[in-house]
Amino acid sequence: MKPSMVIVYVIAMAIVVGGEIRIRGRVRKRFTSHRRHRAVLPPCNFNETIINDEWSLMEAIGKSKYIFTGKVLNVKKFRSEDETTKKKSNLYTVYLRRLLKGNISELRMFVKLEGSEDTLSGSTLMVERPRARESCAPAPRPRLSAIFLSDGTYADMGRGPTPRLRILTDPVPLTLYHLDRVNAAVKAFHPRSPGEAHVPSRNVESLGLSRPYLGAGDT
Repeated sequence: MKPSMVIVYVIAMAIVVGGEIRIRGRVRKRFTSHRRHRAVLPPCNFNETIINDEWSLMEAIGKSKYIFTGKVLNVKKFRSEDETTKKKSNLYTVYLRRLLKGNISELRMFVKLEGSEDTLSGSTLMVERPRARESCAPAPRPRLSAIFLSDGTYADMGRGPTPRLRILTDPVPLTLYHLDRVNAAVKAFHPRSPGEAHVPSRNVESLGLSRPYLGAGDT
């Protein structure tokens, strides 16, 4: 075979092999799965109006059947079956610290008793914040403590874990200032009666507060 024919043959084979590699590469890309990355949302900022405005605070206290402090163990978005809004809820798993308002015996049906039978401290319960904001991540994050105001309504739309309580507002970050305001409003609006809970506003250790960052509550 002449050298010129050998060169032509080599070039032809290189073209054929290169074409097969490109075709196979396209086939592989066709079946390549691309992972969708979710946008990282900033945490929701707490609206201080409910704490700083006397009328808003007293209205919330008056509508609340249970007010308690607790540490957030888990929080996630939850799609309820509310046909009127179609909005998601925030579903919190809470480690109960102290009951500030409400009857302990009545609250017992909503908790998973793991702590004290007399105070329910150390128990866990589920709370739902309906119509949560979707432009930001649920707050507070896990391991942070908050004050929860619930109207006592049993949230059961046929979906999600049960039993769970509905809360009226976003959880209030647990600071000494917020705790003093809420505790003072509870005393003014609803004097203590037999069988109901009451806790001194400055009982820092038992409420899960820590210094100097008062919102952490990770004790």
